[in-house]
Amino acid sequence: MNIRTKFIDTILKFEIMSKNIILASSALLIAGIFFVLNDAIINYLSSINIQFYHFIFYGSPSYLAVPAFLFFKGDLKKHIVSSNYYVVIFRSITFAPMPFITFISLKHISLPEFTTLNMAAPLIAAVFAYIFLKEKLNKFIYFSLAIGFTGVLLVVQPGFENFNIYFLVTLFGVVLITSTTTIVNKFNNVTTAIGFFIYGGLTVHIISFILFFYDPLKINLEIFIFISLASILINLAIFLSTFAFKEAQKYYASIFCLVYLQIVWSSIVGFYFFNEFLNSYALFGAFLIVLSGFVSIPGQLRQVNGE
Repeated sequence: MNIRTKFIDTILKFEIMSKNIILASSALLIAGIFFVLNDAIINYLSSINIQFYHFIFYGSPSYLAVPAFLFFKGDLKKHIVSSNYYVVIFRSITFAPMPFITFISLKHISLPEFTTLNMAAPLIAAVFAYIFLKEKLNKFIYFSLAIGFTGVLLVVQPGFENFNIYFLVTLFGVVLITSTTTIVNKFNNVTTAIGFFIYGGLTVHIISFILFFYDPLKINLEIFIFISLASILINLAIFLSTFAFKEAQKYYASIFCLVYLQIVWSSIVGFYFFNEFLNSYALFGAFLIVLSGFVSIPGQLRQVNGE
């Protein structure tokens, strides 16, 4: 291979890499905004005593549309077949408390605080990856964990005047949602991605429909539009984030730090719509959590390169 061929090959690879990163980054940025807007609507709904099962019931068409479309297309069977039903059902049960935790947390803490605490997910994911996935950690990952954990402590402020028990409830939700992604990673071959999506929402929808039957609620058109919009946003956000990490492939580490921009979006939305903001300690904690994401990048690159 001559120098000219090598040069052209390098340029083509760079163009492909740039295209992947641009597409993935754009999708992840939009997904982050959608996640925050969904949480903002839930923040509003929880303040007017809408329960999580009312939200799930009225928002169910956006979830049911997926298996319904696959059924009429004739592809449903291949997505609901699993080589290990215990795994997909256990993951579904693990995910089930999440809507309840989201509603109860946003009823008692601000949107910026909720989003910031959810950014602790990468820290928990690193621990789970080490314990359950047997991934090797390096000094950059350890340093990132230390910075991120310090940031979480400053947001939670245990023993401080602003400590709220619902900070811990939110963190428990982060543990649960990270557990579900760890299960998908470890048992990725037991069903398709759509299969995981369908089974993942199965338990929470069954529970919500039962609870709605015992505590029905008639809502007006405005609230129905809010719930429908939030349901569409959260499903689009999940799809876009999945697309982003799939499109990025081995450049995953290059775009992951964009997840932390959700703190910025939630701070803007929280201040503008709900007059909510982080205090000075929590603001510095948010900065440390964002910093931990950037510090983890060289560590993630070393993992990709097998170092």
